[in-house]
Amino acid sequence: MTATPLERAVSLSQSMLETAARADWDDFAQLEQQREDLLAQAFQSGERDEATLRTLIDCNRELCEEVARARDKVALEWQQAKGRSQAIAAYSHN
Repeated sequence: MTATPLERAVSLSQSMLETAARADWDDFAQLEQQREDLLAQAFQSGERDEATLRTLIDCNRELCEEVARARDKVALEWQQAKGRSQAIAAYSHN
């Protein structure tokens, strides 16, 4: 039996979680576009599998959490690098 667009979107969401864990944001973006296309297909066809939708919502929640963690990590690293740069500039200026 062929998977429905929603089921394929869930599978892509799980792959997105794996790519986010590896911080492979290029692949993540490609998978996200594919998932958006599948969700559009599901919406247009009127697909309404509640169990699959719940799974998709749970995956999406996990994706949001993973992306937020990565964003926070990058922001912290940027702040630390900025602080080091300022310290070096202050030291060099004296």
